[in-house]
Amino acid sequence: MPDVNGEQLATALIRALPSDLVEQLLSRMGPTAERLRANLLTNAAPASPADLDTALTEFFDLHRILGRGYLPGAAAAGEYRPVAQSSDTVSLQAAPDDPIEELKKLSTDRLIRALEGEPPSAIALILTCLEPTVAGQVMKGMPAEVRADIAMRYSQPGPRNFALVNQIAKAVAEKGNGLIDQPTEAVGADRIADLAAMLRGLPRAERLAVLQKIEAADRDLADSVKAKLFRFSDLNKIEDRPLQQMLTQLNLRTIATALKGADEAVAAKIVKNISARTRELLTEEMEMIGNVSQAKNKEAQDEILAVLRQYEEEGKVSLED
Repeated sequence: MPDVNGEQLATALIRALPSDLVEQLLSRMGPTAERLRANLLTNAAPASPADLDTALTEFFDLHRILGRGYLPGAAAAGEYRPVAQSSDTVSLQAAPDDPIEELKKLSTDRLIRALEGEPPSAIALILTCLEPTVAGQVMKGMPAEVRADIAMRYSQPGPRNFALVNQIAKAVAEKGNGLIDQPTEAVGADRIADLAAMLRGLPRAERLAVLQKIEAADRDLADSVKAKLFRFSDLNKIEDRPLQQMLTQLNLRTIATALKGADEAVAAKIVKNISARTRELLTEEMEMIGNVSQAKNKEAQDEILAVLRQYEEEGKVSLED
């Protein structure tokens, strides 16, 4: 649908109504009715089905959006207000000069919280103002049950009603600026990594005792913590003799893949603890495999760390400073 204003959209909708309803509607619209009558006379051609569908979509979006939050005294000015603020807000800031730019300054977390409870039509309009990467992050933060509706509205063709977009952006920016920062909630993987880091600082006997209790309660959790307990750089702490025994448990390709992009000190430690012949074969293997993906490199290093973890649990190596 060509770039049209609100009156043109209203004209398209009114023209689709029966004539008796048109007069009833216009008689209740005050000064705007005269301009709409003029529009109806100027262009008598009915809107195409596609244009009418676009007009209806925008009309119902407006109805849903504006029906969410007129404040007393705001209706006459047509001012949109977001849903009632939660208890974690403070007084609203001064209205921004450029609401869309002010909106873009909000952190993703604040923007997600500012959009909480808003209708999908309003959220979709806000997403059109953001960079695709940021819009994707905000979409992930929306409730799963409304994402499809937001996506459908976001993808609808046709021009945006910029006056409406600015009005919503202003309200959401004000709400977002009034939100109190919240500490970032650690996700599951972060909590596991933090727990592993804490256990690393314990003496071996105490660490094993804690891991045994975790394993008794949740085997999967214990395995996840163990997988993050040691780092590839820990190989530097192992004495030469047990390291030599460890390396015999691994195939040459695994070692070659793990050393791709590894710390030079770790690589030197490993090379020092293999025979001259094995060293030659390792060099040939590394040349033959060429570049490896980060995933394959991590998989190979994890395989070596699994052997290290086994040796440490059995008391064959010590990583304590």
